[in-house]
Amino acid sequence: MGLVIIIADIFLGFILLPFGIAALLIAILIFTDRSMILVDFIFFETWRDILLYYALLSLIALGAIRLFVKKGKKGKADINDY
Repeated sequence: MGLVIIIADIFLGFILLPFGIAALLIAILIFTDRSMILVDFIFFETWRDILLYYALLSLIALGAIRLFVKKGKKGKADINDY
């Protein structure tokens, strides 16, 4: 699902990119949780935990992307500044 959102987002103008990144990270966490890779630590006990982690990871990804894009545009003249 995460890859589908990221691929679709390329055509939409990077609106859904934080959600796709968060979905991929949640998929990785669910895989490690089910495979018992980290034996002593359980990420998700209920569906509520999954939703909370997804919301938190989406916000973190959004902040990171905005910070990264803002630093990349530094020094370029904006045609909208009058």
